[in-house]
Amino acid sequence: MTAAPYKKEILVEDERHRGFPAVVKYGPYLLLSGSDGHRDLTTEKINPALDNKPTEQCRNAYGRVARRLEKAGYGGEAAVWIENFTSGQTWRLERMALWPEFFGEEEHGNVVSFGSQTKMNGLNMLTANVMAMVPEVPRVVGVKQPHKGRASRVTRCGDLVFVIGVRGKAHPVTKIDSPEEEDDGAFDTQLDNCFETIKSHLSKLDTPMGNLVRVDGSLRSVNNASRYREIAKRHFSGKLPFAGLSIGTILGGRIEQEVGGIAAAPGVMKEIAWSKRDPDRAEAATAGGLVFTSGCSGLLDGMHGEIRRDLYGDLQGQVKQAITTLEAALGRLGSGLDRALRLDIFLRDIYSDEAVIRTLKEILGRDMPALTIIGADPEYGADIELVAIAGR
Repeated sequence: MTAAPYKKEILVEDERHRGFPAVVKYGPYLLLSGSDGHRDLTTEKINPALDNKPTEQCRNAYGRVARRLEKAGYGGEAAVWIENFTSGQTWRLERMALWPEFFGEEEHGNVVSFGSQTKMNGLNMLTANVMAMVPEVPRVVGVKQPHKGRASRVTRCGDLVFVIGVRGKAHPVTKIDSPEEEDDGAFDTQLDNCFETIKSHLSKLDTPMGNLVRVDGSLRSVNNASRYREIAKRHFSGKLPFAGLSIGTILGGRIEQEVGGIAAAPGVMKEIAWSKRDPDRAEAATAGGLVFTSGCSGLLDGMHGEIRRDLYGDLQGQVKQAITTLEAALGRLGSGLDRALRLDIFLRDIYSDEAVIRTLKEILGRDMPALTIIGADPEYGADIELVAIAGR
């Protein structure tokens, strides 16, 4: 792929008429809003009969994704990166076994995934967050799926390399098991294993760790967020040269974190906007015509690094603070709110989603991006944290 002045295009509107798109196109990139499993595909209303039925809910969530992509002129086969936020992890393999049905009999083997157990809205058991690319862009798999109905470990698609969300239960080379959750050293050892596994996967496509432009970290406890960053720095010469997210989730299983991300493909230029308040951390990073931002807190003043204590309990004020931080980060890499393609919104109270959407519409107007809303524990006691993917 060569650099091009892509245009943000709304291909499919949200099915529930909430004022934001279901599918946004930017050059070869297709960004989708989150798709929930507890809503009927025909009526888009919550279906009580789906309570505690993960297979049926997965069919709804993935089915809506495939239908959106078909309406956009493509199909489920275009999916390349699927983040799964779920009410449980015990049915993870059953969930992924459905992929051939929605993402292509062969093509689903190109898809990379990320999965975390989170706070869910009522009966919902799955919110699927999908990024796709037009089929003309070739896929190259570096580490193949172990068998049908599973994800690729690392896939290059055009200018970007997607690496699967990994857990640090064992070291990728020695195969030595780490301590389990709450045992001494568990967090540190598991996180080291995560980054070593990511390094191993990326190496199969000749992609160095320094090429990472976005890294998502789901943590069993948000209290470990600062520790997460300190340990991560060990693997990147004392810096964090990527847009980073470290959010508290329920997670599931006897693990401390799940980590995955996106890298610039070999030979593709990467640029970093370093934080002015913390020069060892990236505020945003860009590659392949996209800008990725680090987490923008509703309580943290992005410019001065001060906690806005006056905003505690003020959700609308926190949304505005997060957007102010986001706008500044995007501007440093030649982007802006009007070019925001996707917002991932992490809420302490998942039931405040409609209030957040209303405030975002007041701020962004007609320039709304695709939205995915996830229940989680943001850092600093904030009610909201968001990360963005934007066009440059």
